[in-house]
Amino acid sequence: MRYAFSKTPILKNLELIVENQGEKILFHASGTGSELFSSMLGSYFDWLNKAGPIATFNGSNVYSLYLPPIPSPAHARMVEGFIHTFILRHSTPQAATIAVTDACQCACIHCSVSAHSDSRSILSGSEIRKIIQESIALGVNNVTFTGGDPLLRSDLEDLLSCVSPEEAVTQVFTNGIELSPERARSLKASGLYGIQISLDSPFPDEHDRLRRRAGTFQAVNQGAKAALEAGLLAALSTYASNQSVQDKNLSRIAELASAWGIHEVSVFDLIPTGRLLHRDDLLLTGESRNALLEEARDLNRKYRGKPRIITQSWTNCGKGFAKTFGCLAGNYQFHVTACGDFTPCDFTPLSFGNIRSESIPRLWEKITRHPAYSKHCDSCRMQSTDFRANFIQTIPSGSPLPYLIAEVENNPFPPHFDPGSPPS
Repeated sequence: MRYAFSKTPILKNLELIVENQGEKILFHASGTGSELFSSMLGSYFDWLNKAGPIATFNGSNVYSLYLPPIPSPAHARMVEGFIHTFILRHSTPQAATIAVTDACQCACIHCSVSAHSDSRSILSGSEIRKIIQESIALGVNNVTFTGGDPLLRSDLEDLLSCVSPEEAVTQVFTNGIELSPERARSLKASGLYGIQISLDSPFPDEHDRLRRRAGTFQAVNQGAKAALEAGLLAALSTYASNQSVQDKNLSRIAELASAWGIHEVSVFDLIPTGRLLHRDDLLLTGESRNALLEEARDLNRKYRGKPRIITQSWTNCGKGFAKTFGCLAGNYQFHVTACGDFTPCDFTPLSFGNIRSESIPRLWEKITRHPAYSKHCDSCRMQSTDFRANFIQTIPSGSPLPYLIAEVENNPFPPHFDPGSPPS
C-alpha cells in the first residue's frame, strides 16, 4: 500500500510503500527526506516485527487494539501524526477518548467518573459527531468510546458508524454486562474495531466486590465470548496496584485471556483520581513497576504475544523506544467527558474548557501551549509527585471534577512543574 503525506509540506515528496508478508511488515521509502525518515521508520517497523501481530483485520496485520491495522489508510495517518509529534515536535493528537455517558451499572471502588457530579446534560449525538469530525480533521486515528458504560447508550451504533475506517479505528470500553451476542453483532455491523472489557481481578468474588455488583465476573466471561464470536478484536482491561503486583494477578489474568481466546490484555497503573484523587499513597512504587514490567515480559514470551500483554508501566519506564512516547496526555491523546469538558486524558481531572463553547482544535492548542504540557515528559504526569503536588493536591476536597486549570492557577501558590525533571 502506498502511504503519501500530502497534508504535511515537509513530507509532501516522501512516499512509503508498506506491505505485510505473513507476520512481517516490509517498507520502502523514497523521495525527499527518505534517508532521514527511513531510519526512524525502520526502528518502528522492526519493533512491531519483533512483537509480531496478534490478529489480522481485512487482510492487514493487527499489533494492538490501540493501533490501526497495517497496512491501511488509517495507519498512514498515524505514521504522519507520529512524525509530527515525536520527530518534528509538533503535537498532533492521534487518539481521542470520548465519554458518551456517566451512567453505569457498577459502583467501582476506583471509579474516576463518580466525582463528575454536576447537573449538566450529557453530550447529545450531534455534539459527539461534531467532536469526532473535528478530532479526525486534527489527526486522530483512534476514537475510543468510554463512560460510564457506553453500551447503555442506545445510539452508540450510530456514533460508531460515523467514523470512517479509512481514517480511524474505534474502540469501546465496557464492563461487559450489556454485551450480549446480539449487541456484539450489532456493534460489529456498525464498524466497531475492538472492545475492551474491564476485569479488575482474576478471582470472581474479588472482581464482583471491587465492582460492587454481583455477577460482573460472569458478565466479562460471557461478553468476551460474544465479542469473539461476532468477529471483534477483544481485550481485557485491568489495572495494577502494589498488592496485585505482589500477588502476580497479571499472570492469572493472562491465563484467563489465553483460555478465552482474548487478543490483548491492557494493564493500566493504578492512578489516584476520581474517588481516589487524594490517595497518593496508592501510587505504584518503583519496585512494583519493575516487577510488573518483568512479569509482562515473561508472559509475552510464554504466550508468544497471543494474548499480547501491554502495560502503562512500559510507557512510563523512560527507556528505549518507550521514552519516545512518554506521557501520552496532551501529547498523543485527549479526553472529552460526558458533559463536554476537555482534559488531557481520562485520568487527569483538569479541564481546559468545554466543547460546547470552544472547538476541539482550539482546546487542543490550549493544552499543548500550557507550560505543564508544552514539553515532552518521559513518564505519566498523574504519577509524578511534583505534578500532583502542584496541580492535583491543590484541588479543594469535594470539588466537582474535572477542575478548571485556570482555577488551579489562581490558587495562592501558583503551580510549577518541570516536565524535564526525572520522574519521581
